[in-house]
Amino acid sequence: MTTKALQKHKKEDDFTQFYKKLEELVPGLKKFVAGSLQTAEDQALLDKRFYDPDEILDEVYLETFREFSGQMNENELRRGLFKKALQRIAAKQEEEVPDEVNTHALLKGELKTLSEEFTTDAEGDRILMDELDDISYIQKQGWSPEIVLNDSLEKQLVQNFELDEASLLSDEKRKLLGLLYNTIPKRSKLIVELIVFGQQNTSEISWILEVPEEIVKRIVFKVGERFRLL
Repeated sequence: MTTKALQKHKKEDDFTQFYKKLEELVPGLKKFVAGSLQTAEDQALLDKRFYDPDEILDEVYLETFREFSGQMNENELRRGLFKKALQRIAAKQEEEVPDEVNTHALLKGELKTLSEEFTTDAEGDRILMDELDDISYIQKQGWSPEIVLNDSLEKQLVQNFELDEASLLSDEKRKLLGLLYNTIPKRSKLIVELIVFGQQNTSEISWILEVPEEIVKRIVFKVGERFRLL
């Protein structure tokens, strides 16, 4: 088992082999860290190309090496690695959240926001409460209408949220997808990133973020509604 091999490497103080074994256990972790950093850079939350995904992984793996106990099972270890990565990225963004406000409460607030953004038009179709091409809406959100996501992220969103790939053939639609993605509330976007970059399911995300799975599922549903505006 992986945990037995890790225990052996730690006992021998062999961080290199310990590191390699963790990479084999969670191959999607590096993709998640790189994708999350890229998203933060695109939104000007981090300086471009200032942070290296490998350096963040080194920090995560080193902390895991120090804390590792043979009592951990593989699922706990896998989810714990994602949790540590999230904490590192949040620290890089110098995010300050009051101690009395937890992730569960914040996500519930964002879920309410996501729900209130939609209304129904005369034909019964779901639309955004504010017109997306309304400059006041865009300025209020702080995003440029010219944001175009990279091809890899677009493909992941199409695949994971079952979008119509043909709807992204025009530059206008790609910009709209960029706007829809970049205006997702911050912690709700973490859920999307864990899905598209980390390949985590709602149960795993619930464990990583320490929130009820039902909240995670509802966030995913609301985000899916948003993307289906395309």
